[in-house]
Amino acid sequence: MTEMTYDRIARHRIHTGLLLVALMVGSGCLGATDEIVEQPEPSVVTADVQLEGSPTTANDLIVANAVIEEGTGPYIVNWRLDGVLVQTSPSLVYDAGFLSVGTHTIEAEITDSMGVTGVSAVIFTLQEPNRAPTVSLELPDEGIAGVPVAWSVDASDPDGDDLVVEVDFSDGTTQRDLSGQHIWGEPGTYAVRVSATDTSGFLANAQEAIRIEHADAPSLTVSTNPSPQGRIHLNLAGQLTITTSTEDPLGPVSVSIEWGDGSMVDPAFTEESHQYTEEDVFVVRVTATGPTGITTERVFHVEVVSVADDLEAAQLQEQLEAEAEEQLETEVEEQLDSDGDGTVDEVTEAQQEADYDWQSDFDPDGDGYYDDDQEVDDWVATDEQSVRDEVGDEEETDQMPQNSLLHEDSVVESDEGPSESELEPLPPANAADAEVVNPIFDDAWGDVSDDSLDQQTYSRSISQVTATWWNDSFWEDWDGDGVAETLCHRSVGVFWFDSDGIPGPERIILIRTLHCSQDRDGDGHDDFFFTRFRGLDLVDQNSDGIPERHDVLTRTVWTWDNGTYEDVNIHLFVHARTDADQDGNLERRVVLNRQQRMVDQGIGAVLTAYFSHTRLILRIDANDDGTPELWMAIDHTSWVWDPTEDGNVDRHRDNLRAVVRKDTNQDGSVDVIRALHQNTVQFDNDSNGVIELQWTWRAGVLKVDTDHDGDLDYTARMRGWNQHWDWGMVEYHIHRFALTRTVDDDADGIPEWKQRIIHMANATDWDFDPYLEQHESYTATLTWSDADEDGHEEHIFRRVTETTQLDQHAHGWSHHSVSTHSLEIWRDSNHNLHAMRVVVIGLSSWDNNSDGSQDTYDYLSRSWLAADYDHDGFLERRVFHRHYMAARDDNADGNVTFAVNSNIWHARNLSLSSGGNIEVLQEAYLSHRVFEWNINPQGHAYHTNNTWIAFHVDYVTNTVQGLIVTVITIDSNQDGTPESVTITTGSTGNPP
Repeated sequence: MTEMTYDRIARHRIHTGLLLVALMVGSGCLGATDEIVEQPEPSVVTADVQLEGSPTTANDLIVANAVIEEGTGPYIVNWRLDGVLVQTSPSLVYDAGFLSVGTHTIEAEITDSMGVTGVSAVIFTLQEPNRAPTVSLELPDEGIAGVPVAWSVDASDPDGDDLVVEVDFSDGTTQRDLSGQHIWGEPGTYAVRVSATDTSGFLANAQEAIRIEHADAPSLTVSTNPSPQGRIHLNLAGQLTITTSTEDPLGPVSVSIEWGDGSMVDPAFTEESHQYTEEDVFVVRVTATGPTGITTERVFHVEVVSVADDLEAAQLQEQLEAEAEEQLETEVEEQLDSDGDGTVDEVTEAQQEADYDWQSDFDPDGDGYYDDDQEVDDWVATDEQSVRDEVGDEEETDQMPQNSLLHEDSVVESDEGPSESELEPLPPANAADAEVVNPIFDDAWGDVSDDSLDQQTYSRSISQVTATWWNDSFWEDWDGDGVAETLCHRSVGVFWFDSDGIPGPERIILIRTLHCSQDRDGDGHDDFFFTRFRGLDLVDQNSDGIPERHDVLTRTVWTWDNGTYEDVNIHLFVHARTDADQDGNLERRVVLNRQQRMVDQGIGAVLTAYFSHTRLILRIDANDDGTPELWMAIDHTSWVWDPTEDGNVDRHRDNLRAVVRKDTNQDGSVDVIRALHQNTVQFDNDSNGVIELQWTWRAGVLKVDTDHDGDLDYTARMRGWNQHWDWGMVEYHIHRFALTRTVDDDADGIPEWKQRIIHMANATDWDFDPYLEQHESYTATLTWSDADEDGHEEHIFRRVTETTQLDQHAHGWSHHSVSTHSLEIWRDSNHNLHAMRVVVIGLSSWDNNSDGSQDTYDYLSRSWLAADYDHDGFLERRVFHRHYMAARDDNADGNVTFAVNSNIWHARNLSLSSGGNIEVLQEAYLSHRVFEWNINPQGHAYHTNNTWIAFHVDYVTNTVQGLIVTVITIDSNQDGTPESVTITTGSTGNPP
């Protein structure tokens, strides 16, 4: 296709020469100063014109390239298209664009830099262009997995070419066809693509999307008989019936049943029955298969047993009860008496503690005289007659003199009266019981408030669900003679719910009741009865096999009742626990084992005999902090015997061991501990209502964290016993207790405060009436405080009160005598004596007409107070007070013959001379006496004498003051309005 001609070269030389001149001028060749070297002139320029690509049709772009084979650049190219010059340039490329159909020639005339010219051409033919096919896809927008979906393709080629059509379903499958059906197995959205290719390789595409929905499984409704919620429970003799109903809009449904014991029904009818041949828990599967192959399944668990006690729930109850029974026996003894010495561990210290030896404190030499009384007995008061002599005769006056000497505070200071300890009431005879014993009784003998102890709790629980129930009646041979003579009725309700199929049901409820009766004496009436109720309620919400809560109860009652004689035996066992958050700390735990027996011979309206033994562990930790708000361990036995059923118990024994711990403010620390060990024996052998012998021993402890700082800072320990004998005419009572209280705020074992109390009382009845002839008692207390815990008490107070009562009657005692002796000592922080106070009080009273009111009495109180202000061992100030009261109504007619109320206050300020003698520095004395004669029942006296005698002397300043005042009141008609009041007074003074 390349052609070179020299004629053409000649024709175009002028044009080419001009162009070359322009190129040489632009390139700097002309006018250059360098020497021109002549080169040999090439003889020829050769090139090859080539088309880019392989254009064949009018739709192809035509681009020609001149490929130089020989020649010297640069070049000038004259491009001609079909003989027409179309481009002159240095470019060796010519873009012809799109050309028409037909044969075309592109020629390149090339002149190199040496002026040599060569020509090359290419001739090519262009055809009409090929046209692409067209294609479209028909496809629905939606389909169902597993169900065929119809599709179709419409494809054509304008040139009539043969086409290849391919459909890609986007699920890994393709198909070369124009129509058909396709099944998608999984739901989802699929892009279906179709392509059409002609013989020239021209391609047409189309795409449609289809959403494949999950194929609905066939509906399957299954009902069973029995038909509970949860697990089905079936007696081995019974049958399981399954009724099915199915529906699928896509087509027919087949049903199969696997019974779980290796047998299967496929296909199954709408109702199928099956009887199992062995005990086990079987998994029953009912499967419905739809036309798409998609299935619906129902799974049931069937427990088959021959007897109710073989139920898995029943076995679980047996296991829980056995574990709890073993734990109860162990824990009760560990918590009450871990060392096995027969005494509650918490009260050992109280039992071993020595009693307060108050006799050694008050009468150390044992001579019968309380040594502390010496101070009040030896006190010599001012001679009032000498004061009268000093004052002289009294003179009558119109009114009472206003003089400070007549007031108590002129003698004693405000802090020299009775102390707080002295004013504290005497501990009552029941002090130890009230503080330590009775609260234990309230806890130990009170009803435990927990729903697990009520069988109605279990009945209510199972009534709220759909359970499997068995009810049957049967005969048993109780007497072993081969003839079944006992009719029993049994009812079993069981509910086992396991929603997730994971081992560990979320809820188990089991109720088993058994009632049996027998006619043992053959009179046609049942007289022997047996009832047993067993309940289980278990909750395991997270189905992990560890229940958050379970309650277990068994209550058994045996009754023999022939219409006259009745013997009832009751056994109650409860085990309940709650751990809602499964942290290992129980919020609730109850373990109770109680046995009771009640015998009624039908003689009277009360029981002949009663026996009860209870063991209990109770733990309540509602806030789940690890410290229970309430914890109890109790062992209680009681036995009562009244063979005549007259209400007079002939024998009674009661033994109680108990420990109670409480966290009252829920701060995580135990702040109350109570413990008690008590034994009681009582006999009324002749059943006349009179106790011949009664004996009670008890020891208890109370510990309290009063300030809630985590330390048990207050402790009370008691030990006591009561005895009572009654041998007909002679009756004797003894009541005794010892109580020790301590306060140890910092819990270092060294108490800052301690109190010891001992009480003893005995009473005697020498005749056959119900009243005592004599009652004697004493109560002694010792209280001390050591605030700085240095082992030396800063304050000591001890007191003993002795009481004698004679001739008891319906309203009290005919004679009452009380004496009280107390000593109080105060020391400073350096153990120096600061002050001491001695008090001696005596009271005797008589109830002359047995009406409960004291008609005649004598009361004498004497106190002595001494102080050492400079702590040198010498008591610089000493104060004496004597208070005497008396009244006489010996015939108990309400008219008091006379009454007296007398007070003497006497104080001395002393010093110790260099020679060791006591010297009086100041002295103050005040006496006030009120005498009344002939006092009527309204309290109005016929004659009243009020006398004040006051005397003050200061030996340092040599001053003396004395004052006497007498008031005589006469109320002759005793109406409360005196007819005369006479006031006389006398005084002396230096200075006046």
